[in-house]
Amino acid sequence: MTKYIKYDISNQYFPDPISEHLTELELALKKFATKEVYDDYKNVVEIGDENPYSFWSPNSRHALIPDSELMDLAIPIKRCFPSLLFRWSGNFIYGPGDMQSEHTNANDSTNTMYITYATGKSKFSYRHSIDEEFIDTYDVVDGITLRSFKTGTDPYVFHKVNCETGYRVSIGIRYIKEEEWKKNQIGS
Repeated sequence: MTKYIKYDISNQYFPDPISEHLTELELALKKFATKEVYDDYKNVVEIGDENPYSFWSPNSRHALIPDSELMDLAIPIKRCFPSLLFRWSGNFIYGPGDMQSEHTNANDSTNTMYITYATGKSKFSYRHSIDEEFIDTYDVVDGITLRSFKTGTDPYVFHKVNCETGYRVSIGIRYIKEEEWKKNQIGS
C-alpha cells in the first residue's frame, strides 16, 4: 500500500484520493525521481531579486518534465481524483540542493494541488503573511505528498520548496470539482 500524507493549507475542498489507484500514481511519479532522468531533462536556474509577492519564484533550480511526458500522469491522477477537472501548472524534478524561493502564484485564482514523490529529505514551506514564520511540511519519502491551497486571493499562500537530498518530483494542477464546473456553464 502506498504511503501518503495530505495537507489542506487553505481549508478548502480537497478530496481524498481513491486509495486503490495511489500505487499506480506512485509508480508513474517514481520513474521521474532518478539522477538519470533529472540529468536528461532541461535544467533551469533562475536568479532574480527576492520578492515574496512575486507570482513565480524569482530564484529557482530544478529540471522541467517535458509536457509530452505528462500524459503518463494524467490517467492515474484522474483515477485518484475522478470528481476533479484539472490543468497542469508545474512539472518539476528537484535534485539535491535544488529549490524555489518564496512566491504566491497569485496571478491564477483557483484551487491548486501539488502532488509530490520524493526519494530523500525535501519540504514545502508556507505562510499566509510575510509577517509570519514559515510552516514547514516535509514530503513523505518513497510515497506521495498532497498539498492543496487557494491561489489568487488574499490571504495569499506564500510558499517555497527545498530539496536537501534525493530527488523530488512535483506535479502542480489547478482544479475544480466537475459538478461545480457544470453549474457555471452558460445554459446549465
